[in-house]
Amino acid sequence: MNDKKIHDRLEIFNVKQTSIGLIIGIIFVHIIFTTVMNLIMFKNGYFGPIIKMLNGWVNATLAANFIGILFEVVIILIIIGRLSPRDLGIKREKLLSGFLGTLLFWLIINIFLFLIAMLTNIKLKFNNEIVSNPNMVFGTLFGQLFGNALLEEIVFRGFLFVQIYLLLTKIKKEKVRILGSVLLSQFIFAIIHIPNRIYSGLVGVEYFFDFIQLVIIGIILSYIYFATRNIFFVIGIHSLINYQPMLWNSNFSKILILICFLILPFILILMKRKKELSQSTTHI
Repeated sequence: MNDKKIHDRLEIFNVKQTSIGLIIGIIFVHIIFTTVMNLIMFKNGYFGPIIKMLNGWVNATLAANFIGILFEVVIILIIIGRLSPRDLGIKREKLLSGFLGTLLFWLIINIFLFLIAMLTNIKLKFNNEIVSNPNMVFGTLFGQLFGNALLEEIVFRGFLFVQIYLLLTKIKKEKVRILGSVLLSQFIFAIIHIPNRIYSGLVGVEYFFDFIQLVIIGIILSYIYFATRNIFFVIGIHSLINYQPMLWNSNFSKILILICFLILPFILILMKRKKELSQSTTHI
């Protein structure tokens, strides 16, 4: 494999390495942040006046995660940690392709919903919420795109996954090093969701199954980031997993998005192999 291919594949790791103290610090701060927001702010409805004043265009998720982005990303990672936005995966030139990729993914889901309805003789109805309550629909979507998904992708994929990889220098085998950094960072990603799950009312064994689900989701999101090298695309996919503003009212939208989400890594692998095969054929 030539140097260019190696550089392209490992592009996300070509960033400034930070200290283990900052890594531990951001994990600790994020635990405090999620605990306070879920078990105090959300539980007691402290964001209610903001939601009411802005008529739902800004919801509690966006308001809370705006604070998280300001404190965790801007103050701790960028100002104190002296990392640039590019060190966190935020690259302006990737924005358009990330947006278009997310839009394509969303359109494919809607097309699949239409085809399923046609094949099963289910009558589809247009999602009137888009027209009648655009503030609630787009407010919820914005809460993910510019709030929850944005913060979590920067912290757990853009920062933690990459920095743990850079930290594991004693692991010489590249694939093992990448796998180790993915598993460790996404294990932390799952644990940090516990305060939210307490707020959501999970009980008993539900925590175990939810934990496994979060680890799997985190691993897939990490692979998508590794394969596409586009954190904006991962933010978009993450947002659609959490909230599905579909064109049609359907009970299948969430499960269909999850199926397409699970299939996406295999599509990316096939695209990568096809590209490598094409390049090797060209050089023959």
